[in-house]
Amino acid sequence: MSMGLELLLDGRRGVYIPRDFAMFIQDMDNVTEEDKQILSAGPDHQWYWETWDDVLGKASSNINGKIWRLYQDGDLWAYCEELMTDEEYEDFFGQERN
Repeated sequence: MSMGLELLLDGRRGVYIPRDFAMFIQDMDNVTEEDKQILSAGPDHQWYWETWDDVLGKASSNINGKIWRLYQDGDLWAYCEELMTDEEYEDFFGQERN
C-alpha cells in the first residue's frame, strides 16, 4: 500500500462524487465557501461540473508539511507526489515522473 495515496470516494457514487466530497472542503486550501455550496447543491446546479473541474485543479491540503492534491479517474483519490515512489507514480498516472 502506498503512503502517498488515499481513496476518498468510490467511483460507484457516480455524478454525486463532487456533492459528497463537499464535506471535505473545509480541510482543503484554495477552495471557497461558494465552491462548497455549489457542489453541495448537487448535479442539477448549473455550475456543478465547472466548479468540480476547478476544485480538482486547485484544491490542496498541507498535512505535516506534505502537499496532497486530488485526482479523479472513476474513484476520487488524494495523492502526495512526494510520498509516492517512481513506480507508484507511473502505475497511478500512467506516465513516468518528470
